[in-house]
Amino acid sequence: MDVPVNISGSVTIFLLVAFGIFIYPWLLKRRVGVLVVAILTAALALLYYVFDSSNGVETGTSMAVAIILALLPLGTALLVRHLQRKGEPKS
Repeated sequence: MDVPVNISGSVTIFLLVAFGIFIYPWLLKRRVGVLVVAILTAALALLYYVFDSSNGVETGTSMAVAIILALLPLGTALLVRHLQRKGEPKS
């Protein structure tokens, strides 16, 4: 599947920001949120692989980039969650 670079780049940036700052921290507070985050992270890796594989890059490189990009929102979400907990008043 050939996805234009401007579309794949825009979708990538949007998903990195939206998932990392808003969606993942909200999900991590929920009961089954960790499972949903794991599924979404795998789906992101697959999406990024599809974006990158059509550019003629080696398969291993495409997989590595896809995994790194898929894990970035998770790292951001964990940082946001930590900062939110740190800012909560202690009871």
